[in-house]
Amino acid sequence: MWKVLAFVFLIIPAVANAKVSLEKSLEGDYYTYLPRTKPKDILVIAHGMLSKEDNAHKAAKTYLSRWIPYANKHSLLLIVPVFDTPRFGNLGGGYGGYRNLFGKHVAADIFVNKLVDRYSFRTSSASKRFYLYGHSAGGQFVNRYVVTHPNRIIRAVISAAGRYSYPTTSEQWPYGAGALSKTLLWKDGTKKRANITKSLRNYALATQKVSIVIGSRDTKPQPQRPAHVGRDRIQLAKSWAKQMNKNALRHGISGQIEVQIFPNIGHSSSALTPHCVNALFEN
Repeated sequence: MWKVLAFVFLIIPAVANAKVSLEKSLEGDYYTYLPRTKPKDILVIAHGMLSKEDNAHKAAKTYLSRWIPYANKHSLLLIVPVFDTPRFGNLGGGYGGYRNLFGKHVAADIFVNKLVDRYSFRTSSASKRFYLYGHSAGGQFVNRYVVTHPNRIIRAVISAAGRYSYPTTSEQWPYGAGALSKTLLWKDGTKKRANITKSLRNYALATQKVSIVIGSRDTKPQPQRPAHVGRDRIQLAKSWAKQMNKNALRHGISGQIEVQIFPNIGHSSSALTPHCVNALFEN
């Protein structure tokens, strides 16, 4: 059951009658943006990992603000989950909270599904399928969401992720598709049992729904993780796309993941956003 604690509306001066709202619940907080005219579809935005100076609400609002012009152009209702540390934060040991679909009260992917289901009636399509974008840690959420729920996605874009779930059962989730059975311990002492199995066919279906966008200067070495091939975000993106497309062929599906690399851009969500828009709506 959802326990609503607050509901706040802010008027966006540039677009008459458009609204940004914040809703709070036990399971998680989130922002929405409703444009002036009735939106056709939903876009869910997964913000990046928090720095020491940032908080999750600030990050969510920043990402939301970048996408408002595109929401107006493409007739979208925006939903931005607040993946805060207490409920969706990094658990350590490679079990990185929302990036790997984990959550204290509800799994991060199920939280998103509930939000989309709740707001789908506000769109003209009334569809529970939606567009999905995420940068960096948010991109990790996207890649793991699409291999888990490919049929919920219209189109998704991964912006500069540094970790992936590869289509192999020889490595456990979240780095592969192998089964995971583990008790997760949150910092406040909350324990939650994770029993996860994944379908390689879903990985194959995901190849027809997702693109990768990354900057040419995003070459900082990344820590080695199981199943991962490559030393930086560009190499990891290419190796994941290649293996995903190969797995798709094994399931009789033409894998279509492309890695789009843009010159003179580093690990910048703002600089990559226009290219992510193109990947979602104009390719």
